[in-house]
Amino acid sequence: MIGKKQLIWFALSISAALASTGVRAQSPEAAVDYAEYGVFLDEFRKSQSIRAMTAVIVRDQEIVWEAAFGTSDDEGEIPTTIDTTFNIASVTKPIAAAAILKEAATGGLTLDVPLASDSGWDAFCKWFSGSGIIFGSGGTDQDGSDIQPVDCERDFRLRDILNMQVNGKQADRFVYNPMAFARIDRAIEGAGGRPLRAIVRDNILTPAAMENVALGWHDPDGGSALRLLAPPFAVQEDGRTKKTSLGDDDFRAAAGIKASVRHLAKFDIALDKGALLPDRWMKRIFTEQAISPEGAYRWGWFVQDWNDDRLFWHSGWDPDRYSAIYLKLPKYRLTLIVLANGEGLWWDNSLARAEIQKSPVVARFLEQFVKR
Repeated sequence: MIGKKQLIWFALSISAALASTGVRAQSPEAAVDYAEYGVFLDEFRKSQSIRAMTAVIVRDQEIVWEAAFGTSDDEGEIPTTIDTTFNIASVTKPIAAAAILKEAATGGLTLDVPLASDSGWDAFCKWFSGSGIIFGSGGTDQDGSDIQPVDCERDFRLRDILNMQVNGKQADRFVYNPMAFARIDRAIEGAGGRPLRAIVRDNILTPAAMENVALGWHDPDGGSALRLLAPPFAVQEDGRTKKTSLGDDDFRAAAGIKASVRHLAKFDIALDKGALLPDRWMKRIFTEQAISPEGAYRWGWFVQDWNDDRLFWHSGWDPDRYSAIYLKLPKYRLTLIVLANGEGLWWDNSLARAEIQKSPVVARFLEQFVKR
Protein backbone atom coordinates (compact mmCIF):
# COMPACT_ATOMS: atom_id res chain seq x y z
CA MET A 1 0.00 0.00 0.00
CA ILE A 2 1.36 3.43 -0.91
CA GLY A 3 2.22 5.70 2.02
CA LYS A 4 0.87 9.22 2.58
CA LYS A 5 4.15 11.01 1.73
CA GLN A 6 4.56 8.87 -1.36
CA LEU A 7 0.95 9.60 -2.30
CA ILE A 8 1.47 13.36 -2.04
CA TRP A 9 4.63 13.15 -4.14
CA PHE A 10 2.80 10.94 -6.63
CA ALA A 11 -0.13 13.37 -6.74
CA LEU A 12 2.06 16.38 -7.38
CA SER A 13 3.94 14.48 -10.09
CA ILE A 14 0.66 13.56 -11.75
CA SER A 15 -0.57 17.15 -11.51
CA ALA A 16 2.56 18.41 -13.24
CA ALA A 17 2.37 15.70 -15.90
CA LEU A 18 -1.28 16.45 -16.63
CA ALA A 19 -0.58 20.14 -16.93
CA SER A 20 2.04 19.35 -19.58
CA THR A 21 -0.58 17.46 -21.64
CA GLY A 22 -3.13 20.25 -21.54
CA VAL A 23 -5.25 18.62 -18.83
CA ARG A 24 -6.34 21.18 -16.27
CA ALA A 25 -3.93 21.33 -13.33
CA GLN A 26 -5.41 20.91 -9.86
CA SER A 27 -4.67 22.13 -6.35
CA PRO A 28 -2.42 19.86 -4.26
CA GLU A 29 -5.49 18.74 -2.27
CA ALA A 30 -7.43 17.80 -5.40
CA ALA A 31 -4.35 16.10 -6.86
CA VAL A 32 -4.15 13.89 -3.77
CA ASP A 33 -7.82 12.92 -4.21
CA TYR A 34 -7.20 11.96 -7.83
CA ALA A 35 -4.00 10.10 -6.95
CA GLU A 36 -5.81 8.13 -4.24
CA TYR A 37 -8.52 7.19 -6.69
CA GLY A 38 -5.91 6.19 -9.25
CA VAL A 39 -4.24 3.89 -6.73
CA PHE A 40 -7.63 2.34 -5.96
CA LEU A 41 -8.37 1.80 -9.65
CA ASP A 42 -5.05 0.10 -10.28
CA GLU A 43 -5.53 -2.17 -7.27
CA PHE A 44 -9.05 -2.96 -8.45
CA ARG A 45 -7.73 -3.69 -11.94
CA LYS A 46 -5.24 -6.19 -10.57
CA SER A 47 -7.83 -7.83 -8.31
CA GLN A 48 -10.08 -8.38 -11.33
CA SER A 49 -7.20 -9.56 -13.57
CA ILE A 50 -7.83 -6.76 -16.04
CA ARG A 51 -4.87 -6.31 -18.37
CA ALA A 52 -5.49 -2.75 -19.61
CA MET A 53 -7.66 -0.01 -18.13
CA THR A 54 -7.99 3.73 -18.70
CA ALA A 55 -9.98 6.36 -16.83
CA VAL A 56 -10.84 10.03 -17.08
CA ILE A 57 -12.60 12.53 -14.83
CA VAL A 58 -14.27 15.58 -16.36
CA ARG A 59 -15.25 18.53 -14.19
CA ASP A 60 -16.75 21.81 -15.41
CA GLN A 61 -16.39 20.66 -19.03
CA GLU A 62 -12.65 20.04 -18.76
CA ILE A 63 -10.56 16.93 -18.25
CA VAL A 64 -9.09 17.28 -14.75
CA TRP A 65 -7.58 13.81 -14.37
CA GLU A 66 -6.78 10.86 -16.60
CA ALA A 67 -4.77 7.68 -16.18
CA ALA A 68 -3.77 4.52 -18.01
CA PHE A 69 -2.98 1.25 -16.24
CA GLY A 70 -1.40 -2.05 -17.22
CA THR A 71 -0.39 -3.36 -20.62
CA SER A 72 -2.57 -3.91 -23.66
CA ASP A 73 -1.01 -7.02 -25.19
CA ASP A 74 -0.61 -10.69 -24.28
CA GLU A 75 3.17 -10.43 -23.84
CA GLY A 76 2.92 -7.51 -21.41
CA GLU A 77 5.22 -5.38 -23.55
CA ILE A 78 2.90 -2.60 -24.76
CA PRO A 79 2.01 -0.12 -22.01
CA THR A 80 -1.56 1.08 -21.97
CA THR A 81 -1.80 4.77 -22.86
CA ILE A 82 -4.59 7.27 -22.61
CA ASP A 83 -5.06 6.89 -26.38
CA THR A 84 -5.51 3.11 -26.21
CA THR A 85 -8.90 2.24 -27.67
CA PHE A 86 -11.46 -0.29 -26.47
CA ASN A 87 -14.74 -1.73 -27.61
CA ILE A 88 -17.00 0.45 -25.46
CA ALA A 89 -19.88 -2.06 -25.82
CA SER A 90 -23.21 -0.63 -24.60
CA VAL A 91 -21.74 2.76 -23.79
CA THR A 92 -22.41 3.13 -27.52
CA LYS A 93 -26.11 3.62 -26.63
CA PRO A 94 -26.03 7.19 -25.21
CA ILE A 95 -23.88 8.29 -28.16
CA ALA A 96 -26.16 6.68 -30.75
CA ALA A 97 -29.26 8.00 -28.97
CA ALA A 98 -27.90 11.56 -28.96
CA ALA A 99 -27.17 11.27 -32.70
CA ILE A 100 -30.70 10.04 -33.39
CA LEU A 101 -32.27 12.82 -31.30
CA LYS A 102 -30.19 15.38 -33.20
CA GLU A 103 -31.34 13.85 -36.49
CA ALA A 104 -34.96 14.12 -35.32
CA ALA A 105 -34.47 17.71 -34.11
CA THR A 106 -33.20 18.73 -37.55
CA GLY A 107 -35.99 16.98 -39.44
CA GLY A 108 -34.04 13.98 -40.68
CA LEU A 109 -36.41 11.48 -39.08
CA THR A 110 -39.31 11.24 -36.64
CA LEU A 111 -39.29 9.53 -33.27
CA ASP A 112 -42.61 7.97 -34.27
CA VAL A 113 -40.87 5.70 -36.79
CA PRO A 114 -42.57 2.29 -36.34
CA LEU A 115 -40.24 -0.52 -35.38
CA ALA A 116 -42.17 -2.51 -37.97
CA SER A 117 -40.33 -0.40 -40.58
CA ASP A 118 -37.64 -3.02 -40.02
CA SER A 119 -38.74 -5.69 -42.48
CA GLY A 120 -37.37 -8.39 -40.21
CA TRP A 121 -39.03 -7.18 -37.01
CA ASP A 122 -42.15 -9.38 -37.06
CA ALA A 123 -40.19 -12.60 -37.56
CA PHE A 124 -37.58 -11.52 -35.02
CA CYS A 125 -40.18 -10.58 -32.41
CA LYS A 126 -42.02 -13.88 -32.81
CA TRP A 127 -38.77 -15.75 -32.19
CA PHE A 128 -37.55 -13.34 -29.49
CA SER A 129 -40.72 -13.46 -27.37
CA GLY A 130 -40.39 -17.25 -27.09
CA SER A 131 -36.61 -17.50 -27.07
CA GLY A 132 -36.02 -18.09 -23.36
CA ILE A 133 -33.89 -14.92 -23.30
CA ILE A 134 -35.20 -13.13 -20.24
CA PHE A 135 -35.71 -9.70 -21.82
CA GLY A 136 -37.44 -11.38 -24.77
CA SER A 137 -39.76 -13.98 -23.29
CA GLY A 138 -39.82 -12.69 -19.71
CA GLY A 139 -38.99 -14.23 -16.37
CA THR A 140 -37.43 -13.29 -13.05
CA ASP A 141 -34.19 -11.31 -13.01
CA GLN A 142 -31.34 -12.27 -10.68
CA ASP A 143 -32.41 -9.49 -8.28
CA GLY A 144 -35.99 -10.78 -8.13
CA SER A 145 -37.47 -8.25 -10.57
CA ASP A 146 -40.38 -9.51 -12.66
CA ILE A 147 -39.58 -9.13 -16.37
CA GLN A 148 -42.56 -9.08 -18.72
CA PRO A 149 -42.16 -10.54 -22.21
CA VAL A 150 -42.01 -8.39 -25.32
CA ASP A 151 -45.59 -7.98 -26.57
CA CYS A 152 -45.35 -8.36 -30.35
CA GLU A 153 -48.91 -7.02 -30.77
CA ARG A 154 -47.87 -3.56 -29.60
CA ASP A 155 -47.19 -0.86 -32.17
CA PHE A 156 -43.65 -0.04 -31.10
CA ARG A 157 -42.16 3.30 -32.10
CA LEU A 158 -38.59 4.54 -32.10
CA ARG A 159 -39.22 6.56 -28.92
CA ASP A 160 -40.26 3.36 -27.10
CA ILE A 161 -36.96 1.68 -27.93
CA LEU A 162 -34.89 4.72 -26.93
CA ASN A 163 -36.56 4.61 -23.51
CA MET A 164 -36.36 0.79 -23.12
CA GLN A 165 -40.14 0.44 -22.92
CA VAL A 166 -40.83 -2.58 -25.11
CA ASN A 167 -41.57 -5.20 -22.45
CA GLY A 168 -45.10 -5.74 -21.22
CA LYS A 169 -48.41 -4.48 -22.58
CA GLN A 170 -47.86 -0.84 -21.66
CA ALA A 171 -44.93 1.49 -21.17
CA ASP A 172 -45.09 1.90 -17.39
CA ARG A 173 -41.52 0.88 -16.49
CA PHE A 174 -38.24 0.20 -18.20
CA VAL A 175 -36.66 -3.16 -18.91
CA TYR A 176 -33.16 -3.06 -20.34
CA ASN A 177 -33.51 -4.73 -23.74
CA PRO A 178 -30.29 -4.49 -25.80
CA MET A 179 -31.50 -6.80 -28.57
CA ALA A 180 -34.52 -4.59 -29.33
CA PHE A 181 -32.24 -1.53 -29.20
CA ALA A 182 -30.00 -3.20 -31.77
CA ARG A 183 -32.86 -3.13 -34.31
CA ILE A 184 -33.02 0.69 -34.34
CA ASP A 185 -30.85 1.22 -37.42
CA ARG A 186 -32.93 -1.26 -39.43
CA ALA A 187 -36.12 0.60 -38.53
CA ILE A 188 -34.65 4.01 -39.39
CA GLU A 189 -33.36 2.88 -42.78
CA GLY A 190 -36.57 0.94 -43.45
CA ALA A 191 -38.49 4.19 -42.97
CA GLY A 192 -36.23 5.99 -45.46
CA GLY A 193 -33.72 7.48 -43.01
CA ARG A 194 -29.95 7.68 -43.37
CA PRO A 195 -27.58 4.88 -42.31
CA LEU A 196 -26.86 5.04 -38.58
CA ARG A 197 -23.11 5.31 -39.17
CA ALA A 198 -23.66 8.55 -41.14
CA ILE A 199 -26.07 9.88 -38.51
CA VAL A 200 -23.57 9.32 -35.68
CA ARG A 201 -20.56 10.63 -37.56
CA ASP A 202 -22.29 13.80 -38.81
CA ASN A 203 -24.23 14.59 -35.63
CA ILE A 204 -21.73 13.54 -32.95
CA LEU A 205 -18.20 12.65 -34.03
CA THR A 206 -17.62 15.63 -36.31
CA PRO A 207 -19.02 18.42 -34.07
CA ALA A 208 -17.33 16.89 -30.99
CA ALA A 209 -13.97 16.61 -32.86
CA MET A 210 -13.88 12.86 -32.10
CA GLU A 211 -11.31 11.80 -34.69
CA ASN A 212 -10.04 8.23 -35.10
CA VAL A 213 -13.17 6.63 -33.65
CA ALA A 214 -14.34 3.45 -35.37
CA LEU A 215 -18.08 2.93 -35.73
CA GLY A 216 -17.75 -0.83 -36.02
CA TRP A 217 -15.22 -3.06 -37.78
CA HIS A 218 -16.22 -1.93 -41.25
CA ASP A 219 -16.05 1.82 -40.69
CA PRO A 220 -14.03 3.27 -43.60
CA ASP A 221 -13.36 6.41 -41.56
CA GLY A 222 -12.23 4.70 -38.35
CA GLY A 223 -8.67 6.03 -38.57
CA SER A 224 -6.28 4.58 -35.99
CA ALA A 225 -8.98 3.22 -33.65
CA LEU A 226 -8.47 -0.40 -34.68
CA ARG A 227 -4.67 -0.11 -34.73
CA LEU A 228 -4.69 1.17 -31.12
CA LEU A 229 -7.32 -1.32 -29.92
CA ALA A 230 -6.45 -3.26 -26.76
CA PRO A 231 -7.18 -6.94 -27.48
CA PRO A 232 -9.67 -8.58 -25.10
CA PHE A 233 -8.81 -11.02 -22.31
CA ALA A 234 -10.90 -13.46 -20.30
CA VAL A 235 -10.15 -14.62 -16.77
CA GLN A 236 -9.72 -18.37 -16.43
CA GLU A 237 -10.61 -20.50 -13.40
CA ASP A 238 -7.05 -20.35 -12.11
CA GLY A 239 -7.15 -16.52 -12.19
CA ARG A 240 -4.82 -16.18 -15.15
CA THR A 241 -5.90 -14.29 -18.25
CA LYS A 242 -6.14 -15.57 -21.79
CA LYS A 243 -6.55 -13.53 -24.95
CA THR A 244 -9.96 -14.11 -26.51
CA SER A 245 -11.27 -13.62 -30.02
CA LEU A 246 -12.71 -10.29 -31.07
CA GLY A 247 -16.48 -10.23 -31.48
CA ASP A 248 -17.63 -10.13 -35.09
CA ASP A 249 -20.70 -7.93 -34.60
CA ASP A 250 -20.48 -4.65 -36.51
CA PHE A 251 -21.87 -1.27 -35.47
CA ARG A 252 -25.44 -1.00 -34.19
CA ALA A 253 -27.20 1.53 -31.99
CA ALA A 254 -26.69 -0.92 -29.13
CA ALA A 255 -22.92 -1.43 -29.39
CA GLY A 256 -19.85 -1.48 -31.61
CA ILE A 257 -17.93 1.79 -31.14
CA LYS A 258 -14.16 1.50 -30.70
CA ALA A 259 -12.82 4.56 -28.87
CA SER A 260 -10.56 5.84 -26.09
CA VAL A 261 -11.52 7.55 -22.84
CA ARG A 262 -10.36 10.85 -24.33
CA HIS A 263 -12.80 10.36 -27.19
CA LEU A 264 -15.63 9.80 -24.72
CA ALA A 265 -14.53 12.82 -22.70
CA LYS A 266 -14.83 14.90 -25.88
CA PHE A 267 -18.38 13.61 -26.31
CA ASP A 268 -19.22 14.47 -22.71
CA ILE A 269 -17.76 17.98 -22.95
CA ALA A 270 -19.43 18.75 -26.29
CA LEU A 271 -22.75 17.45 -24.95
CA ASP A 272 -22.61 19.67 -21.86
CA LYS A 273 -21.54 22.69 -23.90
CA GLY A 274 -24.66 22.37 -26.02
CA ALA A 275 -22.74 21.56 -29.19
CA LEU A 276 -24.62 18.32 -29.89
CA LEU A 277 -28.26 18.62 -28.82
CA PRO A 278 -30.71 21.54 -28.71
CA ASP A 279 -31.33 22.99 -25.26
CA ARG A 280 -34.87 21.59 -25.17
CA TRP A 281 -33.48 18.07 -25.51
CA MET A 282 -30.80 18.62 -22.88
CA LYS A 283 -33.52 19.74 -20.46
CA ARG A 284 -35.74 16.83 -21.40
CA ILE A 285 -32.99 14.31 -20.72
CA PHE A 286 -31.16 15.82 -17.75
CA THR A 287 -33.75 17.80 -15.76
CA GLU A 288 -35.02 16.61 -12.42
CA GLN A 289 -38.18 14.82 -13.54
CA ALA A 290 -39.67 12.42 -11.03
CA ILE A 291 -38.67 8.79 -11.46
CA SER A 292 -39.64 5.61 -9.64
CA PRO A 293 -37.50 4.16 -6.85
CA GLU A 294 -36.28 1.56 -9.36
CA GLY A 295 -34.97 4.33 -11.60
CA ALA A 296 -35.60 4.89 -15.30
CA TYR A 297 -34.09 4.57 -18.75
CA ARG A 298 -34.34 7.86 -20.62
CA TRP A 299 -33.17 8.50 -24.19
CA GLY A 300 -30.10 6.28 -24.00
CA TRP A 301 -29.28 6.77 -20.29
CA PHE A 302 -29.99 4.92 -17.08
CA VAL A 303 -31.30 7.44 -14.52
CA GLN A 304 -31.46 6.99 -10.76
CA ASP A 305 -31.67 8.90 -7.52
CA TRP A 306 -28.85 8.16 -5.10
CA ASN A 307 -29.24 9.84 -1.72
CA ASP A 308 -30.08 13.42 -2.78
CA ASP A 309 -28.35 13.28 -6.14
CA ARG A 310 -29.47 12.35 -9.65
CA LEU A 311 -27.12 9.99 -11.51
CA PHE A 312 -27.08 9.43 -15.27
CA TRP A 313 -25.03 6.53 -16.51
CA HIS A 314 -24.42 3.63 -18.79
CA SER A 315 -22.41 0.46 -18.44
CA GLY A 316 -20.82 -1.66 -21.13
CA TRP A 317 -20.30 -5.40 -21.07
CA ASP A 318 -18.95 -7.63 -23.83
CA PRO A 319 -18.62 -10.99 -22.02
CA ASP A 320 -15.03 -12.25 -21.71
CA ARG A 321 -13.84 -9.25 -23.72
CA TYR A 322 -14.55 -5.68 -22.60
CA SER A 323 -16.39 -3.60 -20.01
CA ALA A 324 -17.01 0.11 -19.46
CA ILE A 325 -18.56 2.66 -17.11
CA TYR A 326 -19.79 6.16 -18.00
CA LEU A 327 -21.27 8.17 -15.10
CA LYS A 328 -22.55 11.76 -15.11
CA LEU A 329 -23.51 13.88 -12.09
CA PRO A 330 -24.93 17.11 -13.61
CA LYS A 331 -25.43 18.70 -10.17
CA TYR A 332 -21.66 18.60 -9.63
CA ARG A 333 -20.73 19.09 -13.31
CA LEU A 334 -18.77 15.89 -12.86
CA THR A 335 -18.19 12.82 -15.05
CA LEU A 336 -16.29 9.54 -14.67
CA ILE A 337 -15.43 7.27 -17.61
CA VAL A 338 -13.56 3.96 -17.26
CA LEU A 339 -12.72 1.42 -20.00
CA ALA A 340 -11.20 -2.08 -19.71
CA ASN A 341 -10.19 -4.96 -21.98
CA GLY A 342 -11.78 -7.53 -19.69
CA GLU A 343 -15.23 -7.87 -18.12
CA GLY A 344 -14.11 -6.90 -14.61
CA LEU A 345 -15.93 -3.54 -14.54
CA TRP A 346 -19.28 -5.28 -14.92
CA TRP A 347 -21.17 -5.84 -11.68
CA ASP A 348 -24.10 -8.07 -12.77
CA ASN A 349 -26.42 -5.16 -13.49
CA SER A 350 -30.17 -5.51 -12.96
CA LEU A 351 -32.37 -5.37 -16.06
CA ALA A 352 -35.14 -3.42 -14.32
CA ARG A 353 -33.35 -1.31 -11.71
CA ALA A 354 -30.76 1.45 -12.06
CA GLU A 355 -28.22 0.78 -9.32
CA ILE A 356 -24.78 1.89 -10.41
CA GLN A 357 -23.74 2.47 -6.80
CA LYS A 358 -23.33 -1.32 -6.63
CA SER A 359 -20.27 -1.01 -8.86
CA PRO A 360 -17.16 -0.95 -6.62
CA VAL A 361 -15.51 1.54 -9.01
CA VAL A 362 -18.47 3.92 -8.80
CA ALA A 363 -19.03 3.41 -5.07
CA ARG A 364 -15.46 4.51 -4.40
CA PHE A 365 -15.80 7.45 -6.81
CA LEU A 366 -18.97 8.69 -5.09
CA GLU A 367 -17.30 8.33 -1.69
CA GLN A 368 -14.18 10.16 -2.85
CA PHE A 369 -15.66 13.01 -4.89
CA VAL A 370 -19.25 13.57 -3.78
CA LYS A 371 -18.52 14.97 -0.37
CA ARG A 372 -21.10 14.64 2.38
